[in-house]
Amino acid sequence: MAQQVNEWLIALAVAFIRPLSLSLLLPLLKSGSLGAALLRNGVLMSLTFPILPIIYQQKIMMHIGKDYSWLGLVTGEVIIGFSIGFCAAVPFWAVDMAGFLLDTLRGATMGTIFNSTIEAETSLFGLLFSQ
Repeated sequence: MAQQVNEWLIALAVAFIRPLSLSLLLPLLKSGSLGAALLRNGVLMSLTFPILPIIYQQKIMMHIGKDYSWLGLVTGEVIIGFSIGFCAAVPFWAVDMAGFLLDTLRGATMGTIFNSTIEAETSLFGLLFSQ
């Protein structure tokens, strides 16, 4: 029983790597936009649970041993998560930059405000377009 719980926890840790690295780039999953880190982790867990049985059936635990062969698995998951997060964040960045360009063209560059979604200063139109 304890061995099976240990295997499920390892599968959960492996499955949680990709959504966690995705959330580092995606503005929607930043802890500032969701309110708290605990809520963000709950959302990431809900993204992880559907793929958990698939990860468990693939016998990922064979890679977890005394040697460091599991480092390649973790690195691959982080790279995949970053690339998915980058592709998903590009539209948000493009809309924010379009709003910043409009504010620059109309001469309102002093009217920047702090946008908690992307945790940076943004223009008025950039904030309007990104919501």
